[in-house]
Amino acid sequence: MQYTVAEINNNVAKIQFADGTWTFLELNADLTEAELDDIVFSIAPPHLKTGSGTPSFLSAGQTRTAAARPIEEGGE
Repeated sequence: MQYTVAEINNNVAKIQFADGTWTFLELNADLTEAELDDIVFSIAPPHLKTGSGTPSFLSAGQTRTAAARPIEEGGE
C-alpha cells in the first residue's frame, strides 16, 4: 500500500493515502523505516487493506457470537 508523507510539522507527519484520505502520526527520533511502515499499515483505512484469504467457515452475511478463546490444557 502506497502512502505519502505530505507534511511534517512539530514532529507530526501528515500521512496521505492513494485514495486521498489522510491521518496524522506522531513521530519520534528512534523510529525505524520498518516501524514507520508498520504503524502506517496498522492505521490505514480498512478499505485500502487486503487480507491473506478468507477462512472456509466464514461468509458475508453470517451472524457470529464473539467470545474469548478457551485456554488450552497444559497452557499458562
